[in-house]
Amino acid sequence: MAYSLDLRERVVNFVRSGEGGQSKAASLFKVRLTTLKRWLKRGDNLKAAKPGPKDAHKLDRKQLQEAIETKPDLYRDEYAKMIGSKRSAVAYNLKVLKITRKKNHALRGKK
Repeated sequence: MAYSLDLRERVVNFVRSGEGGQSKAASLFKVRLTTLKRWLKRGDNLKAAKPGPKDAHKLDRKQLQEAIETKPDLYRDEYAKMIGSKRSAVAYNLKVLKITRKKNHALRGKK
């Protein structure tokens, strides 16, 4: 469970004002020392970071199919750059569209 923003501000202000050290503040306010150090490292932004995707993760399947028809030899990450999405989203949608990776069996025996 996350600590309240008010508590975070009080603890950080306590340390920054010089009333006590980090260890004293951690024991006084009953928070872990590592948590306090993380709050101090954040600077003025004490709000909790929200988890989740940072980039676009959805894509238009028609756009993906058109990209594959025009340039069938690209890698997944190249398709992702082309349509502005993630590689994992391209991989998932290729599986949904039942488009498999091109396999060249003639080259396999030449090693």
